[in-house]
Amino acid sequence: MKLTGNWLILCVVVGTMILGSCFDPPTYSNIPGIEFNDLYFAKGTLTDTLSVSIKFKDGDGDVGLAQGDTLSPYNNKFYYRLSDNTLLNYKQKRTNPNFDTLPAYVKPYYCTNWEIRSINKKIDTLYFRTNQNYYNIFVDFYIQNGQTLEYELFDLETQFAGANCGLTYDGRLPVLSKDLARKSALEGVVRYNMKSQAFLAIFGSKAFKLRITIQDRALHKSNTIETKPDNLAGWAKK
Repeated sequence: MKLTGNWLILCVVVGTMILGSCFDPPTYSNIPGIEFNDLYFAKGTLTDTLSVSIKFKDGDGDVGLAQGDTLSPYNNKFYYRLSDNTLLNYKQKRTNPNFDTLPAYVKPYYCTNWEIRSINKKIDTLYFRTNQNYYNIFVDFYIQNGQTLEYELFDLETQFAGANCGLTYDGRLPVLSKDLARKSALEGVVRYNMKSQAFLAIFGSKAFKLRITIQDRALHKSNTIETKPDNLAGWAKK
């Protein structure tokens, strides 16, 4: 199966949010709690949508990240500086034995650990590590093995031998509280949409389920929930 360029990014977006009323802070833990609500699939003209909604509760209401939340601890990448204040680059990986264990510039590491950037009009290949805290909703797909009937993690990099570098189902939920400074409890339902042209081609009639976790601004991770086993073939006929 050939994957199109549109599959390089899942185009994850956040859909409609229905927020409940505020409650006294002692009512809920400051560690967010979530429950599975529903899942549906909609076939579109250009892209298809897999949509999951989850119920959430949080004692201080600090769920969500704004577009401007790009500084630590919500930055996307970590770069490393040497003693002379220069950034660690691929030349150092090749010539300095202290860095020879860093991954080579090959798939899939060429875009998950190395970045070509122009610094002072000079092109360089810099080493970085991704920051998991850039995201606040984490989604994994599990597909049923036809022989064992067990559900196994579906990893894009492994399945397609690095053809899709850096693909992730993780994303960012927006700030859900009207006033983060109040630190008041919050309860509601959030819908999270994932768009792709390849859902049917990849999953077809295979049974699958999602495992989902969210994280608040204090980096508290919620419990992990599972969706009910489903397949896209039936939805595609609706």
